[in-house]
Amino acid sequence: MRPTLEYPERFSPSDTMKVEDEPRSSATVLEAIRQAQKTFEQYNHTCNRIDMILNAKNQLLSSAQAIGFTDQEFDIFWASTEILKPAIYAKPPRIVVSPRFKDGSSTDKTVAELMERVLNSEFERSEIDQVMLDMRDDLAVINRGVDWVSLDDDGICLESLDRVDFLHEPARKWTEVSWVARCAYMTRQQMADRFRDKSGQSYEQASFLTRNKDEDRDAVDGSAKAAVWEVWSRADKRVYWVSEGVDVFLDDDKPHLDLDKGFPCPRPAYGSKQRRSLIPVPDYLRYEALLDQINEATIKIYDLLEQVKVRGLIPAGGDVGSALETAINEQTSAMFIPVPAAAFNSAGANGLIQWVPIDQIATTVTGLIQARQQLFDDFYQLSGISDIMRGATEAGETLGAQRLKGQYGSIRIKDKIDELVRVARDTACIAGEIICDNYSQKKLLEIGQMEIPTRKEIDKKIAEIEQAAKDELEQLGEQMEEAAPQLQQQGPEAAQQAQQQFHQAQQQIIAKYSPMLDQLRDTVVIEDVMKVIKDKRTRGLVIDIETDSTVMVDEMAEKQSRSEFLQ
Repeated sequence: MRPTLEYPERFSPSDTMKVEDEPRSSATVLEAIRQAQKTFEQYNHTCNRIDMILNAKNQLLSSAQAIGFTDQEFDIFWASTEILKPAIYAKPPRIVVSPRFKDGSSTDKTVAELMERVLNSEFERSEIDQVMLDMRDDLAVINRGVDWVSLDDDGICLESLDRVDFLHEPARKWTEVSWVARCAYMTRQQMADRFRDKSGQSYEQASFLTRNKDEDRDAVDGSAKAAVWEVWSRADKRVYWVSEGVDVFLDDDKPHLDLDKGFPCPRPAYGSKQRRSLIPVPDYLRYEALLDQINEATIKIYDLLEQVKVRGLIPAGGDVGSALETAINEQTSAMFIPVPAAAFNSAGANGLIQWVPIDQIATTVTGLIQARQQLFDDFYQLSGISDIMRGATEAGETLGAQRLKGQYGSIRIKDKIDELVRVARDTACIAGEIICDNYSQKKLLEIGQMEIPTRKEIDKKIAEIEQAAKDELEQLGEQMEEAAPQLQQQGPEAAQQAQQQFHQAQQQIIAKYSPMLDQLRDTVVIEDVMKVIKDKRTRGLVIDIETDSTVMVDEMAEKQSRSEFLQ
């Protein structure tokens, strides 16, 4: 029987996450996780409903199961989301690293170039594009995207976290958050390999559950796994690993990554949030009523369109009432329905056929289509999706009007664009810290594909050049000594002229080798580069994202910008 955990009545995660007098107890951490899950419960419930709508799962369910799911008749929510996604993010970020001050030394510039190369290479290896795409989708749909940076045997590892696998202390703003946590799902063997040396057999108490494909977090292998939370506490500068049902820490230690802001994740990318809270508000809730009205109008339109059928009554046998019912409800393609001849009041050719009236139905359909179009316009105004973004415009519309609409549409989504750029920059900063602290000199040079000489190599070249200059000067002196007796015989003027030529030759030799020596002495050596990289106080780097590197740039606007720059 699994032991019952007793949680303290009072605890403060902002002070410490350990239980007084029980330093190995996981009670405080697990309770903090439960409280955070409860805080985000309604948000996650709403997100589950939105996912069901976007995934069109109710089309696979029975009518009873599908109750409560909307926006499946026209699916405008899915269509608008697909329009927003590429407008928010379209291509991988390009990282730019520069010295903090523009007049920095050559060493600072070399460090910046090396780190820029390494970061871009590591981001590409870690599939930053897929991570950003996942965050973009979350931001567009549920107004929050989260990523996590870690270090494995291969290097930097970037992950986009599912909304239920990321928690933080409930707070009004991010600076008040004292702990963050991520969830990983581990098998019994994986937990044994990871935690047996730290906490013995305590991992056996964890709840190992077999998840199926229909659950939110798919486990297609069908293996039994337990949820393990990795909790980073900025308050007491510890990292805790806990699992539901285990009454002690699976592991706890000082942070294995030395990060300035204490967390291995940047502030999440947020859209709309509740005021004075970090709980997002999905945009779907803003126009859910409009979507319901659009769907209701769509259903009515198609129901009425089913009744718009040409039906004619011709004289024959049969009952009039049954014939009319058949004319209205008949699902076949038959156009003429026989009725008693006595039902026809007029004679002649025109009286042989009486058409069932459909004018009122057609008028009603036309009115519903117009009403639905107004609902579409209201939805586009509320969601900020302009007709220019949808690729729709009016034939008589001016270029200025189109640009104004495009600018307005861009303004409405600019906050989301800026949020993804900011998260990419913060992620690069965290990755840069990890790289500087943990990558060896050899690994940095291999990834950066740079050849930076060592001080020993530079000193060797300097010595070789100095020796070559010394040899040439000595040879010149020997030539002067050999010519001295002959110059004395030629007189004082010849000797003075030879002396001047000797000094000129010396200056030429010095001028020949001095630039080489100066260049070598100014050469940045790897020892100085590594000293800056490993010293946080002197690592004055500015890591940023290249302008417009994550969004689809308009070709005409780019050409115009280049032309203005050249002029």
